[in-house]
Amino acid sequence: MKIRIVSLNKSLSVKQGDSIDFPKGKQNYSLFLFKSQALTRSNAGINDVNTGDCILISPSSPIFIKPKKDEIYYDLIEFKGSDATRLVSQIGFGLNTVCSPVQIYFVDAIMDKISKECNANDLLWDRVVASSLDELLTKLVRFSKQDFVLSMPDHAQRLRELRSEVHENFSRHWTIGNMAEMMGLSSSRFASLYKQVFNTSPTEDLIKTRIDQSKKMLSTTKVSVKKVSTACGFESVHYFHRAFKKRMNITPKHFQNHMLSMKGSVPSQENNFSLDALSLNSDFSGTMEIVNGEIVFLGNSTAWTNYIGYTSQELRDKPFINFISPEDLDLATDTVNHIVQGNSVFDVALGLTCKSGESVRIEFSALSKGDSWFWFAKKQLIEA
Repeated sequence: MKIRIVSLNKSLSVKQGDSIDFPKGKQNYSLFLFKSQALTRSNAGINDVNTGDCILISPSSPIFIKPKKDEIYYDLIEFKGSDATRLVSQIGFGLNTVCSPVQIYFVDAIMDKISKECNANDLLWDRVVASSLDELLTKLVRFSKQDFVLSMPDHAQRLRELRSEVHENFSRHWTIGNMAEMMGLSSSRFASLYKQVFNTSPTEDLIKTRIDQSKKMLSTTKVSVKKVSTACGFESVHYFHRAFKKRMNITPKHFQNHMLSMKGSVPSQENNFSLDALSLNSDFSGTMEIVNGEIVFLGNSTAWTNYIGYTSQELRDKPFINFISPEDLDLATDTVNHIVQGNSVFDVALGLTCKSGESVRIEFSALSKGDSWFWFAKKQLIEA
């Protein structure tokens, strides 16, 4: 096979503000193997390139690559020869488009082998070089095929093991890049596989784990929100506040005050509430009953049943928890548990799923008087 290596360079870089720009291309194939993020431009438009991605530029095709953020780090191998086009065609390597192999562990070893053979010029070195280049391109194509990735018997298990490690060490500084590196995958492929296996992105999964841990801390101690933020691995208290509010529909401080008030850690708060005050400040109210560890609405006003679309009978037939929006089930479960234990609750921000499927937000309170329980709801949230 007649293929000649024109150049082979490892650990090249381009500083921010500079670029690789060959409007008329080169007279050989140019394989770029990226070790950092970059932007490439071709006739198809501008493409994002992530760590581990590669692109094979055909002869005489324009080459334009620039840093996306900081410097670009990449390896480059250029080759040509009468059999080069036939080799690329037989392998089915897509030209001038970004290729995202899920594993790149083999790249350095093959590049080193090609470099060594080119420098040594031992017997039949050119055949070894051609064979090695064939292996490199073939593996890049193989590991870029999704069907092959999904057929790997251990990828799901390896992802589960990584996920367990991340959850156990949630306070560490995790990035998609270092998680992907631990798996031997490119960042884009890792994120794609993670979502297929766990039905959520790696970032969202980590944030949810950290918020779950923060809820436990906020529920049991008066420690500052800033300290909880740091202990759970958030970059800043501002980011923690925003992430918590987005997913819990309540600020961390409001959540903490609410949980501690139900446990008696903030006794002054409960003294500010009474049946008369709650009735005056609420949009809806009624009575409820505790049945087998669940709370069930009893008498309900027409305004309340019109608001959520269920009849009084339908509300009596199902526990309160059945009407809660999925994202608030954890908080609602905690609220029900406190009521079942005989504790009053005040201004818990919850989402309800109406009979129409629409989601509405309320602030829910419940207070006992003698042997009776009374509930109250407001349409609007009160910010902490």
